[in-house]
Amino acid sequence: MFPLKHGAAGTSTVIAFQTEAILAHQAPLLARLDSLDALRAWRDVVVDAARWQGGAGGCPLGGLSSELSDRNSWARDALAASFTAWAETIRGGLLDMVANGTLRRGTDAGRFALALLAAVQGGLLLAQAQHTTDALEAALDTVIASIHDQAAPR
Repeated sequence: MFPLKHGAAGTSTVIAFQTEAILAHQAPLLARLDSLDALRAWRDVVVDAARWQGGAGGCPLGGLSSELSDRNSWARDALAASFTAWAETIRGGLLDMVANGTLRRGTDAGRFALALLAAVQGGLLLAQAQHTTDALEAALDTVIASIHDQAAPR
């Protein structure tokens, strides 16, 4: 169980630190989403990081969420904001793909961003339990295949 010995302020600092670390690692990749190949490259970075750890560890934000969200409304709010920021970063990359004509106009970038984030979170949870990235890869590949279906005709 996550210790609350430093109270809300300390826990909020941990949540902010983990959010910054994740976004700092992924934002540069997501900011360069200009093709389906770039989306697959982001996927590969996520999978490779989990594979490097042998699936252990899961996602720091996911772990904090399962420990704190049901017990502390302030932690739930902070974690929800963190996941929203992550989804918005993914959404921004997908919107860039719509803007450059890779994806069709009308592609629901927000919905796909949430699906990608859910695939990452569920996949990392299963990777942690199973010590394999098979579920993470399957989930991300399935969502990316659906995004590929939105590719604009060339």
